[in-house]
Amino acid sequence: MKKTKISSKLLNILTRNKSFVIAGHINPEGDAIGSILALALGLKKTGRKNIHLLSRDGVPANLKFLPYAGLVKQLPPKKTVDVLIIADCNTLERTGFREVKAKNTVIIDHHIPPDNAGESELYKKLSAGLIDPKAAATGMLIFKLLTALNIPIDKDMATNLYTAILVDTGGFRYSNTSPESLRMACHLVEAGARPWDITKELYESIPYKSVKLLGLSLATLDKKDGIAWMTATRDMFKKTGTTSEDSEDFVDYPRKVKESEVAVFFREDEKDVFKLSLRSKGKIDVQKIANSFGGGGHFAAAGCKLKGTLRDVQKKVFAEVRKAIKNAK
Repeated sequence: MKKTKISSKLLNILTRNKSFVIAGHINPEGDAIGSILALALGLKKTGRKNIHLLSRDGVPANLKFLPYAGLVKQLPPKKTVDVLIIADCNTLERTGFREVKAKNTVIIDHHIPPDNAGESELYKKLSAGLIDPKAAATGMLIFKLLTALNIPIDKDMATNLYTAILVDTGGFRYSNTSPESLRMACHLVEAGARPWDITKELYESIPYKSVKLLGLSLATLDKKDGIAWMTATRDMFKKTGTTSEDSEDFVDYPRKVKESEVAVFFREDEKDVFKLSLRSKGKIDVQKIANSFGGGGHFAAAGCKLKGTLRDVQKKVFAEVRKAIKNAK
């Protein structure tokens, strides 16, 4: 297993303190929810810990099968806690919770920190961190952290961590799938995670209304200049009785288009407000594109939010993507 440096300060913070808030990011997916659940279950094994799990948007329907998913709350505690752990993101804004009061703050994440991170109040008062943008998933960092704490991984923790890694490697299909991620998955299966049960819940149990939404969205599929894209509008959500949660993996479809280098999914969250998901097949750094619009993510998977009409938003985004494709040649 590849060695990741974990500071003794971080280990001491986790073992010596008693009250914790562990927060994932807004619009959570398997890595965020699986990671915070596994970490909470692990910390509880070290003694009597008071742990408050937070997700502003709750737990998505397709992740409610995860062990102890019911522990995740949407409201923060009013009292000051010993430690705030921000997981699978690296700013308070991404958690949706600015009001959490804590004596110590920790970040555990695999995303690239913002360019101005060092100037932010969060990073100035950061107590410790475990940040590795090369890790395929935050779940992998949680696995290493639990191992460093000598906490045995049981079936419930393994199920959460396997889900975290499975989701962020695209079912072990993406370019971030490494020998280490596969070895870790093997350990988790040995610890009790059941691959088919997890896969069935994630990918083979899609609500009928979500498939209807996909049909409407696929009708917008188009491609040009190495870009493939599709859109889900507010009218589509209204027609099918769906929400943004039902379109979570739609960006995977334009990415499948053979001639595309970059895939973009435009999701209309409010009138003239679009959430964008960008994916690359390996040549284009979509994180840089998202960052130019105030977003972030990874080299091959990123996102941002833009205001404007669909036509205006697409014009801006396509111009940046074309520029990136041209520069990559």
